[in-house]
Amino acid sequence: MSEEAREAAFTPKVGLFRRRPAMTERWWTPVVSMNYNDHLGHNIAATACFLGVFMGVGMCLTAVSGWTVTGIFGIYMVLLPLYHIFEYQCVALYNPHRVSMESFMFNPDGGNHYYQAMLVSIAEYIVECWLFSNAKTPGLITLLGLALALCGQFIRSLAMITAKTSFNHLIANRREVDHDLITHGIYKYERHPSYVGFFSWAIGLQLMLKNPLSLVAFAGVLGYFFCRRTSYEERTLVHLFGQQYENYRRRTPTLIPFVNNDMHTPKAPEDPDN
Repeated sequence: MSEEAREAAFTPKVGLFRRRPAMTERWWTPVVSMNYNDHLGHNIAATACFLGVFMGVGMCLTAVSGWTVTGIFGIYMVLLPLYHIFEYQCVALYNPHRVSMESFMFNPDGGNHYYQAMLVSIAEYIVECWLFSNAKTPGLITLLGLALALCGQFIRSLAMITAKTSFNHLIANRREVDHDLITHGIYKYERHPSYVGFFSWAIGLQLMLKNPLSLVAFAGVLGYFFCRRTSYEERTLVHLFGQQYENYRRRTPTLIPFVNNDMHTPKAPEDPDN
């Protein structure tokens, strides 16, 4: 729709169309941007609606099937969208000037690997339920996985809330005005709680589903990714905060392996993706 047609058709005071303007589009063509990357109300609403429907189906499966293989998959369908809702909500409430559609974290690495990993884990669960139904019967392992996933979600969301404007889904290479070194709360006991939380959540889901192949693959890939990312982030933080961060990481441990002993003063950070 041209700007002239839009201005002629739209009544700002009422917010409604007085008449249908002459245009070449089909009658169902929206008058709003359909670019999903635009952080607009209708895109947020559509995403929230999709996640809510997905959660609702999962809750129904669990309510109807109970503690069965179908019910466990229903719990998975609840926990998966809940993670994305919390990701967006934490940024929107505690770091609003950085909120965007990417805050839902559907494609964190930009390469669709997250989608592929989740689809593979779902496929493994379905195939193994068909071939080895007895092995998938919910038990203690399932309960431990559920507890680990919930604990991981809590840790990650708590880390985002505690850091507020100092949290960013992307590693900052320069210090912003509102970027402070957070050393209180959960950061007093773990210096990378958001990574530990996500790792626990992802591994917990696969443990809950009793997916041995996905469990090993997730642990290996995420372990390698977070080791690499954490090393880069620590070099960046020393570059930004200097001795203040050196002192902090000497007194605060992390569950990310192969990081604790990297205590030398680093060179200027280099992007690990290059």
